[in-house]
This record gives sequence, structure tokens and C-alpha cells, in this order.
Amino acid sequence: MVNFTAKGLMPPVFTPLNDDLTVNYDVIPNYAKYLADSGIKSVLVGGTTGENMSLSVSERKKLVDAWVKVSKTTGLHIQVQVGGAPLADVVELASYCQTAGADSLLTLPELYFKPANVDELVAYVGEVAKAAPKLPVLYYHIPSMSRVEINMPAFVKAASERISNFKGIKFTSNDLSEGAQVLRALRPDQEMFLGADTLLAPAALLGIKSSIGTTFSLFPKLAQQILDAVENNNIASARALQEKLCLAVEAHTVEGAWVPIMKAGMEIVTGIKVGPPSLPQRPLSPEAKRRIQAKLRGLGLCN
Repeated sequence: MVNFTAKGLMPPVFTPLNDDLTVNYDVIPNYAKYLADSGIKSVLVGGTTGENMSLSVSERKKLVDAWVKVSKTTGLHIQVQVGGAPLADVVELASYCQTAGADSLLTLPELYFKPANVDELVAYVGEVAKAAPKLPVLYYHIPSMSRVEINMPAFVKAASERISNFKGIKFTSNDLSEGAQVLRALRPDQEMFLGADTLLAPAALLGIKSSIGTTFSLFPKLAQQILDAVENNNIASARALQEKLCLAVEAHTVEGAWVPIMKAGMEIVTGIKVGPPSLPQRPLSPEAKRRIQAKLRGLGLCN
């Protein structure tokens, strides 16, 4: 029996890059300590925020090793996103994660040929799950990027019946109506992680209490305060705190694409040097960074 215990806030961690776009593994220990000291219990390595789809298989393996190593001192649950690559590479990475000591897997299909229906998607996730039978496997639903637009409640029911170590979903969609249906379709030993930072409070009101969001690296305590306010039935406080997080997100999004703006914000807020984004993305200009910093300072979220 494969058990999955990760819940609550799970930041999808950035992959620190040097100016020459090589991976800067030396940043990871301090990054992990900062998250653990902020109350974070688990991280997602290699998600969209981590730019894993832009990295080689060998780089992705080294990232797994680096995060598993820091988990020994921080106690962080290490979930690894292995998808977005040819199936042979995904299977190799899944098997490697099990051997290396990762705690759980997240996957999504190769980004060119895509599953067209529930059966095809279940078959794909099943191949990944077979490569790491001792690890919990979750599906990464992000139709805005993957263009895999399949009914998720139907998929979750089918995957739960056919894949013994299928343990849930990262639901990166603003459709909370479908999200609520997914939550009802899951078993008690499975988990749903919302992937929409700006909907943390309303999702929690629907019972979706776990979330994977980029801003949890920048503002982990603010995000936890939102969940705590909902849990304590303090709706006015939850709404005010959610508005603050939304304004922080909007301070970034006017300046460009998600990963470059959030990498810039991470350095502004925490001082942790996560470096530039991978190509073909471009880093933000100094002027854009100054505008973000000024807005965050106005919200009381940075010095």
C-alpha cells in the first residue's frame, strides 16, 4: 500500500540558474532552509515554476539529488514533476526518483502528442506509475499550458480504479466548479492541490485545503494566514488577506510572463538569488524590478 501524506501549502520551487543558464545547485540548501523556517512542509521540484521542461534529463536528476539531500536536514516532503518530456525520459526520471529517495511524483504528458480522452490519459499516467510503484503519483492538470483538456472528475475516477498508486491531482485551473467535482471524486487517501494562488480563499471554502502555488516561495506566511482565516471561519479576514495576495500577484503580472516575473519577485522579497529564466524567456529589466518592488513595499510585503 502506497501512502501519501503531503497536505497544505506546497511551493513549486524555482530552479536557480547562473547567468550562463547552467543550474546553480549551491543556492538550494539556503532556499530549502528558508522555506522550512517559514513553516513549509513540502515542495514541488521541477514544475512549471521550476522550468523542468527546459532542462536535460541529467540536470533534472541532479536537481532531484540536491533536493532529496536537503530534505534530510529540513524534513521537507519532496515531490518531483517528471513529465513534459518524451515518455522514455519520463519513465527513466520516475524510476530514478524512486531510487533517489523522492517522496512523490507529479506528471503531465509530453507536450506535442497529447492524450485525447480519459482512457489515453489514464494509460499515460499508468505507464509513469508503473516505473515507480512505491511512490504516490499525482496528475498535473494545467490545460492553459499543456492543452490537455479532458474532464478531470471522469479522469480521477478512472485513474483511481486502474492505477494502485494514483494519489491525486494538481488542479491548475480557475474553474472551481470542476475543482469541487474533482474533490468529491477523490478518495480519503488521495489529495487535490489547487494551482491558482489568487483563488486560495474561495477554494478553501469549497473544501480544497491544499495548494501548489509559486507565490508560496515569496509569501508563505501570508498564504498560510489565508487558510487559517478560512479554517477559523473569519471570512472578512480571509477576504482581506486574499486581496493582499492578489494585489501582490498583479504587481508582478503586468510586467511580463509568469516565471521571469516571479523569479524577479523572489529575489526582491527574499534576497535568494534564483537567477534568470531559461530560454526563450527573458529576464526583467531593472526598471520593471523597481516597479514591482515599489508596489510590494506599498503592500508591506518587502523592505
